[in-house]
Amino acid sequence: MLINCPILKKEVIYLKKHLLILFFPIVFLIVPLWADQLSPLLQTLFFLMLFISVCLSLHTAWTVLSPRFPKWTARVNKLHPALGILLGLGLLAAFGYLFFTAFSLVSFGIIQSMLTIVLMYIGLAIFVFLLSCFVEGITRQSKDTLFQPVLIFVSVSYVVLTTFGILQLMA
Repeated sequence: MLINCPILKKEVIYLKKHLLILFFPIVFLIVPLWADQLSPLLQTLFFLMLFISVCLSLHTAWTVLSPRFPKWTARVNKLHPALGILLGLGLLAAFGYLFFTAFSLVSFGIIQSMLTIVLMYIGLAIFVFLLSCFVEGITRQSKDTLFQPVLIFVSVSYVVLTTFGILQLMA
């Protein structure tokens, strides 16, 4: 009886449309089994594709989840930019400690790959939050409207820097 509801059907189609993008970074769990045998150029391209897929996945997750949790978004928007910057820097420091601790403790193939993807999500979300707080302090726009443009800026910047790195590897 619920499946005949047009609103539910529309919601299921909407989630199916974004399901592939949300879980696409999981495809990259297979590659690190032979990643140590790749040349530096191919390793750079691998991490570039992984980063872009994580950015697309995070962008899709924000698009799907932010309308569903308006109270959470309102709480984030009420946070003062200076407090957000301090919170972001503290989270970034804690993330750095977690990053170095986790990779020094775990050296097993598939677990290390899963850890890499999870830490990419966490690190990217913290970094985008921090940059959104900076931009909010400058422009006085709300953080939820700045999240997607800042994420696109970070993604494009990484692609440009990686392209310059690839060009140096080829030279």
